[in-house]
Amino acid sequence: MNSRITKKRSSLIKKLLIGSLLALVVILAGGYFLAVRYYSNHYWKNTMINGIDCSNKTIDEAMKLLKYEADHYVLTIEERDDIEETINGTDIDFSISFGTSLEDLMDEQNPYQWLSSLSKKSEHEFSSMITFDEAKLRDKIASLNAFNPSIAVAPTDAHISDYTEEGYLIVEETQGSTLKQEETTAHIIESVSNFNDRIVLDDLDCYVKPLITKDDKKLKTLSEILNKYTSTVLTYHFGDVTEVLDGSLIHTWLSIEDDQVILDEDKVKEYVDYIGKNYNSFGRKRKFKTSYDKTIKVVGGDYGWWLNRGLERQEIIEAIYAGTQGEKKPNYYQTAQQYGSDDVGNTYVEINLSAQHLFYYKDGELIVESDFVSGNVAKGHATPVGTYSITYKERDATLVGEDYETPVKYWMPFNGSIGLHDANWRDDFGKDIFLKNGSHGCINLPPKVAKKIYENISKGTAVVCYELPGTENYEVKDEKAKKADKNSTNSNESSRNN
Repeated sequence: MNSRITKKRSSLIKKLLIGSLLALVVILAGGYFLAVRYYSNHYWKNTMINGIDCSNKTIDEAMKLLKYEADHYVLTIEERDDIEETINGTDIDFSISFGTSLEDLMDEQNPYQWLSSLSKKSEHEFSSMITFDEAKLRDKIASLNAFNPSIAVAPTDAHISDYTEEGYLIVEETQGSTLKQEETTAHIIESVSNFNDRIVLDDLDCYVKPLITKDDKKLKTLSEILNKYTSTVLTYHFGDVTEVLDGSLIHTWLSIEDDQVILDEDKVKEYVDYIGKNYNSFGRKRKFKTSYDKTIKVVGGDYGWWLNRGLERQEIIEAIYAGTQGEKKPNYYQTAQQYGSDDVGNTYVEINLSAQHLFYYKDGELIVESDFVSGNVAKGHATPVGTYSITYKERDATLVGEDYETPVKYWMPFNGSIGLHDANWRDDFGKDIFLKNGSHGCINLPPKVAKKIYENISKGTAVVCYELPGTENYEVKDEKAKKADKNSTNSNESSRNN
């Protein structure tokens, strides 16, 4: 009993399944035939004809849509800086031709097949169906603001900036908005021919490009060299005064020629001349306060700072090429005790030729003072005035001249062959001995005094020679007094003869 019921149920289920499958097949077949019938005169979904969406449209609808689009055709030209310009189809007689009439197409056995082929045509084939007046189009292109030279901005090359506090910078190129006229015109004509409604000029490489970009290797190299040179910092100390040579001045000495950085060495020379002019004291007139509590002006001599300009110039050039930073010691032929208006300082030999008396001060302390005998005035060997410096010192030297050869124990020259030395052949010093019985120009000193000075003096010490009338330690008569004395003597002799 149960077995028969189970078999009946199984048979019923099979019949139901078969019926359902047959119904589904019928439904699908019906849907398929309906779709085939529908799309026999409609375009498939996502069908585009030259950018025009003809999805699910009949041939008639598609042709009307294409004609409508042609009648209202506008080409939008997208330029830089978010600028857009347009060319209207009506201004260039734009139209589209299908090569046959709509009525003829509708009488054909399969008009869909013809129009459907439009979606498969190449751009060149389809463009042959588009007509326009090329001369008018070219005129419209030429009249675009993008081609107006008063509006278009020329591109600029990347370049090196002027010198700034941060040094030299590479200024990035600018693209500008100047178009390549021939290329741009050709692209626009092509877009119209292809029924395109938008053209992006930047995407088509229509703009004139700068020749040099910020990544240019030569530009980077030049910038690096300029910044190296202007990174130079040379600090001079002239006593209390400081001079700093750095990029703020060096950059005015630099230029670029034939892709090379050129340092104007004449400008370096001008700077060295400035240093020499302001801080050299060689041979200048000096104010000097004497031991007689009187300030005088001393003229002459070769004492003072004397810059070796040639060597200094060369060292500055080398420092700039190396980008050197640090203190710079000037190169001198000769130095002085200190910088400033008083470059003699407080260590010096003071020689009063009028008084025939000298003082030697070391670090402001009087070491020794003494009478001396200077150059013979009567024979034209008077010791010159001026400020000098001890050239060197020597023990047991022999002084040689045209008519003499004299050994001395302490020799301290300061003006060529003129110097301080001991004179053991003299018994007396000072007074008016120098007038008729002086030296060949040297300062003759008592041996003990010469020894004392020699032991405490060093090369470069200043020697100040001056005359100070009124400090003589002998009787001085002027010319009138000498003439009166002579006349008086002659008168007395005449009286005695009488």
